[in-house]
Amino acid sequence: MKPSWNISPADLKALLKAHGWMLLQEPMKDRLYIFEHLQFPRRQLTFPMDQEAPDFEESIRTVIEKLAELGGESVEGVISRIRSLGDDVLRLRIFSTSDDSSLPLGFAAALVQNTEKLLRASACTVLKPRTHHPRLFLAEAAQFIEKARFAQTEQGSFILRVACPIHGMERQRLTEAGGDQAPFARQVMLSVHVAIETLINAIESEALDPLMDQLKSSDQPVLSANLCEALFGMHDERMGNSLDVGFDWSALRPAPAHASRPLRIQRSHFSRIEEVCRALRASDPHREAAFIGSVERLDGEMGQDGRRSGDVLLAILLPEEGETVRVRAMLNADSYEKAHRAHMRSGAYVQVTGQLLSGRQPRQLVAVSGFELLGSSD
Repeated sequence: MKPSWNISPADLKALLKAHGWMLLQEPMKDRLYIFEHLQFPRRQLTFPMDQEAPDFEESIRTVIEKLAELGGESVEGVISRIRSLGDDVLRLRIFSTSDDSSLPLGFAAALVQNTEKLLRASACTVLKPRTHHPRLFLAEAAQFIEKARFAQTEQGSFILRVACPIHGMERQRLTEAGGDQAPFARQVMLSVHVAIETLINAIESEALDPLMDQLKSSDQPVLSANLCEALFGMHDERMGNSLDVGFDWSALRPAPAHASRPLRIQRSHFSRIEEVCRALRASDPHREAAFIGSVERLDGEMGQDGRRSGDVLLAILLPEEGETVRVRAMLNADSYEKAHRAHMRSGAYVQVTGQLLSGRQPRQLVAVSGFELLGSSD
């Protein structure tokens, strides 16, 4: 596929300046941008200031090809950096020991869903740090997700790219008005990096218990159960995959040098991440809740008293996470009878109260203290 040269002179100028190229002022009188770089004393990059100039496309092509040659990268790579100039990009790369020519469709859908949850959780941590966010729908977090874009995929082992414009939100005008505080989008992306790096370091150094103590006692915890749950959802046990989390930072604002290195979550790390998720959720005094849902399947057994009780499969709505999940719950005979009536009635809903554990679906709902058939008078 031929590259597209439809690039604005302003964007190309911004990229060059961000990478140390110096703009000469005198040629601008003739409507020309001419750049020099101390590292390349015999080179000049020249292109018109006006996109309507007759030789504009040819000049842009020459400049980009020279940049690719000087930087040892492809022309497509340079063009991609120009187009994502104002974006911080999150890159998730799946590595699997099984068949790497395809992804299970359900896992692919879960990967996208959990990427959104990862960003929502980090946005909420920037706004209100805590070990578990009961709701992931704070206004700024929702706006951040609305501005994020599913970017073009790359060649490689299933790379998912999400571009987050660093100057795309109203909130940043409030945060930057008083000083040099980073835009909200940059704060969120740095929060993702810090949280995952902290988690990996604790797992690899066998220091999860001290980390848990630190998080639970801190009024500014750097990671949450929600983020851990999102990461755990990016693992498929049958695939046995690992995950690389990479960051391509916008050239419009410097980022810490170490934050550009990918973070590798080994497949053996995911079970530990699930442990962290459960521990952080358990520290939340509001973990018990009432859920609305439907009865999908009944797997109970007949007791000696002639009544059934036991395992049921429910589909419940999690309003704070914006999704419906499948859960298993153990019901006594009275609740099981209500579940059976709901299952036999088209469009019936139930309300179940208990503690929802993290993990892959179907998740476990334990300590069930209430079960009611909604809309029923008995």
